[in-house]
Amino acid sequence: MILTPVPADQVDAIWPVAEPWLARVCDRPESDLTLEGLRALCRAGEGQLVLIGPAGGAPVAAGVTQVRQHRDESRSCWVLAVGGGGARAWRHTLALIEAGARRLGCATVEFAGRSGWAGLLPDYDSYTHFRKAL
Repeated sequence: MILTPVPADQVDAIWPVAEPWLARVCDRPESDLTLEGLRALCRAGEGQLVLIGPAGGAPVAAGVTQVRQHRDESRSCWVLAVGGGGARAWRHTLALIEAGARRLGCATVEFAGRSGWAGLLPDYDSYTHFRKAL
């Protein structure tokens, strides 16, 4: 599998391919993401839409990443959303995201995910977010 970053000026043309996968992520009860918000980040160049698929083949998944600069000047790459079919086939693409993050000067890759991912990603520290709606 390969990652294909989508330039900000091509997001609108490619978005219909990625939208169904990202919609499933945004529709999860624990998610505070919106399709509109993800698309706006990518259009503005503040987030990166990435297609995931076999070399020379149709994409099977899509994700959105964002590089964040911290007060102490360190940088982290956040995987905001990833969705698609056949996740076991493209799970190893996280190593490609990590390599890209290193090239961009990021010290960490971070994301929020379901607790079951901890068993699949032993190299990552896991934690849980708590949120109460008032």
